[in-house]
Amino acid sequence: MKKGDVFYVHNLGQTLAYKVDQIKVIKPTQVDQLKIVKGKDLCTRIPYNPKSEAKAKERIRNRLFWIIIAILLPVLAIIIFIWHKKRKKKKAKADKEKEQE
Repeated sequence: MKKGDVFYVHNLGQTLAYKVDQIKVIKPTQVDQLKIVKGKDLCTRIPYNPKSEAKAKERIRNRLFWIIIAILLPVLAIIIFIWHKKRKKKKAKADKEKEQE
């Protein structure tokens, strides 16, 4: 997994998408790195790596990716709505001109 990758968490009937924004290698004793960040919906993934299990754990922190989706989807819907309205208006105008001929 690398920065920018997306992974999904399935929990209680919901599927949440998280985008990797930070990767750190930490020691098993560095539990202070696994704290809750107030005001942010983060998911920390600690993969199992048998080769370095005793030495360090790779810590992958992810921001909730759906926030981006939640912003982009309404914008896209508005653009499609405006495009559809203009197209419909243009077609009606063309039909009206065709009838007048």
